[in-house]
Parts: sequence; C-alpha cells; structure tokens
Amino acid sequence: MNNIKTRFAPSPTGYLHIGGARTALFNYVYAKHNGGKFVLRIEDTDFERSEKRFEEDIIESLKWLSIIPDEETVFQSDRLSIYRSYADKLLKEDKAYYCFCSKELLEEDRNKLTSENKKPMYVGRCRELKPGEALLKTPHTIRFKVNRNTGAATGFKDLIRNQYISVNNDEIDDFVLVREDGIPTYNFAVVIDDALTGITHIIRGDDHVSNTPKQIMLYNTLGFNAPEFAHVSMILGADGKRLSKRHGATSVNQYKKEGFLPEALVNYLIRLGWSHGNDEILSMEEIIKYFDLKHISKSAAIFNTEKLLWLNSHYIKSKDPFTLIDLINDIRDDFQGALNIDIKTASLVDSLKSRAKTLVELRQKLDFFVNDAIDYKDEIFSEYSFNESNLAFLKLFRKFIEELNNEIFNCGNVDLTYKTDKENALKILKNSIESIKAGFNDFLFKNNWTMKEKAMIIRLAFSGEKVSPPIYEIIFALGKERCIQRIDKFYGCINGINNTKV
Repeated sequence: MNNIKTRFAPSPTGYLHIGGARTALFNYVYAKHNGGKFVLRIEDTDFERSEKRFEEDIIESLKWLSIIPDEETVFQSDRLSIYRSYADKLLKEDKAYYCFCSKELLEEDRNKLTSENKKPMYVGRCRELKPGEALLKTPHTIRFKVNRNTGAATGFKDLIRNQYISVNNDEIDDFVLVREDGIPTYNFAVVIDDALTGITHIIRGDDHVSNTPKQIMLYNTLGFNAPEFAHVSMILGADGKRLSKRHGATSVNQYKKEGFLPEALVNYLIRLGWSHGNDEILSMEEIIKYFDLKHISKSAAIFNTEKLLWLNSHYIKSKDPFTLIDLINDIRDDFQGALNIDIKTASLVDSLKSRAKTLVELRQKLDFFVNDAIDYKDEIFSEYSFNESNLAFLKLFRKFIEELNNEIFNCGNVDLTYKTDKENALKILKNSIESIKAGFNDFLFKNNWTMKEKAMIIRLAFSGEKVSPPIYEIIFALGKERCIQRIDKFYGCINGINNTKV
C-alpha cells in the first residue's frame, strides 16, 4: 500500500491513558509497516477541561514509548476559522441549519419520545426554519441536515471486524456541528482535520463505532474521500470491567514512575489484542515488520499486570548496569539523591537486576548500599542466636577485609564517559570480584569454614537483610572503609545484646 497515513488524536483533558497509548501504537506501527506516515493531533477545543500539563504529558509519553510523529503536531485550537468556513459552506448549500432550541425544550422533547417508547433524538423543530437577522443574534447551534430520503442508509466496512456496518439514516438525528459558543463538535472537526491532513486509515477504540456513520455523512457531503476505519475492542481489567484506576496504574507516566521500561510497555501493549504466532518478546523493529490488522482480536483484551511485570523483568535483565543506573536516576523523584555512575554501583546493579521486576524494586534493593544508616531489626536477633564464636568470626573477617589489596577497590575511579570505557569497566569489575572471591574462599578454607555457615552473618552485617547480592559484590561495592564500619556496628549490636542477656 502506498501513501498510508494514520494519526492519533487525543484530547488533553487528562494524562495519556494506557488504552490511548495502545491506540497510538497501533496507528504508528501500521503506518510504518506500510511505509507511511504517522501524525499527532491534539484535540484541544474543550477549553474548560484542556490543560497544558496534559498536552505536555501526551507528547512526552509518546516520545518515551518511541512513538514519534512524522510531521509537526496539529492543534485544533489553531484551526477554528477553518471549521467555521466549512460550517458556513454547509449552511449556504442548505446542508446544515441554525437551531435555536433551548436545553429545556430539547430535554422536554427527549422525555416525550422516551415515554412513547421511541428513540430520544432531535425532532427537527428548526430544520425548515429560515431565521431572520434578529433571530441570529440569539443563542444557537448549527445542526447537520441528515438525508431523510426513504430507505437512505449510511455504512462503512470495518477492517478489524471484516464486516460492513450500516445504519438507517432515520436512526441518526440532525447532530450538532457547532455549539452555541462557536466551538465545533468532535464529529465535525475530526472529519475536516482528517480530510485536510490526508489521513487514509483510522484505527481507534470501538466506542467510536456509533460516530462513524455520522462522520461518513460529513465526508460525503463535504466532497471528501472517507478514510478506512478499524475499531479496536476495549481493554478490560482482570474482573472483566473496563480498565480504570481501581485496577492500578492507568497512565503511561505512572508506569514510568513505577519503574517500567518503555520497551516492556510497548511489547505488552502490542500483544494486548494483537499476536504474531506464539512470539512473546518483540522489539519495535519486529513489531513494525510483522504488524497487520487481520491479527487484531475482535474480543476485548484483558490487562494482566503479572504478564507486564514478567516482560519488564526480561528487559531489565537484558540491560547493562550503567544503562540501568541512568534509567533509575531518571525516575529518582521517589528516592533521595541519584545513584553514582561508577563501577561499584554497577557491580551491585548487575547482580541484583535478575531479581527485580521494576526499576523501583531494583532501586529499593540498593538501599543498603546507598544508605549507611542500616537499621538492624530486632527480629534478626530474635531469629538468630549469635554467640561468642560469631563475634570471633567477625573479628577475623574484619582483619581479612583490612588486608585486601587496595588496588582491588581503586578501579572504581575509571572514567566512564564513553561506551568503550564502560565495557572496559565491566571487565575490570569482573576481575576485581574474582580477586575478592579467591581471597575470601582461601580465608574460609584456612579457618575450616564453609560459605553456607558464614554467609548469613555477613549478609546481615552488610545489609541488615537475609537476602542480598553475592558477598563478593557487596565487599567490592562498599569498599574497605564502609565494610569495616558495618562489621563494627553489627559486632557492637551483637555484643550489646549478649551483655544485656548476661
């Protein structure tokens, strides 16, 4: 297919929702798969609810997901005169008319129809009215004059459902094109924008199916070629209800703050209603290569947080520690201070990344390293019985740390400005940890101890936790001085408790 052009057209009345992000992704990859273009249009004519912060969030969230428009962003608020010119054209051609009905009168008409078991719709009070100049000074809307010829119907083929959807025109009321305040309605503005910007395919939520016949009417009446339509089923929570805040995070920005990677979210969203065989892990390049509309499910997609966490952990494991440090620092608002980009921090990140499902979880696992004010919890001393032999071990272990070659720890000062420097740093890191491991194993052997016997007391001394990174990485990362400080502090805690017992 040639000259394919798709768009994503959100309203900046809230943060970019996960459902909107999926719609944007579908449009983006469909255009790219067909060698076409993708554009972003901000539909900001709801002046009461639209906010600059939401507009910025939408743009930044799409950028974070690598959904990049090919043209300059269009803002509907800049195009009001264009919409008005087309409204005037329809009025002049008697294809639209002024409506002076008050809200109260419209409500009265709807209630009457409802009481008669009829569809509540505009009854056409002003359809044949020829207003004079005086009447035009009173509040009014502009309505589209729907073709009421006997048997007239409007339809379109849905590319996802692969079926022709037709609606009898008698089921469609003379809908409003321009409100009393002069602002165009959604159905009117969207048709003009899509036509004038050359949109060929529209992929959107199935809540828009009812709008499509109205828009087809406008395309035909205005002399535009209608684009093709594909309506995607909604996203549901695990309880089968429409995805909302009660199911957890719903905005893209919130997922970023919670430590999800953009690759994981893109991979998950594309598989939320579309599939390529049994492939679970797909890069953006692969998605673009394989994406088509025929493999989009007609059924609603169920959002599964555990599946997203699994994907996120996969992408975390695949990244080098320096990249992960950068990513963690990018969301550091929830933490005190940024992580240092050095070999010592990288050593712990590299050993912990396989145990973390999110960047936030990974950062939390580094608390013992970042914060020296370790709180040795009371349950540690109630769960484990530390005796004189433990104190004796800590003394000898302290001596082992003191006697380690200083050169092992000095490599943390390596310049990490360039990618090659970081690759060399990882090699140095590996060699340093191997040196510590060899020395530590020799220390255990000479004293007739095993790692299984002594690992727990060392973990508790260094981190205050029963689960930690490998001991060799902790020693390297903390360095001599901090290791000794923690051994001394833990020794003092044990000694103080033992003395209290006596």
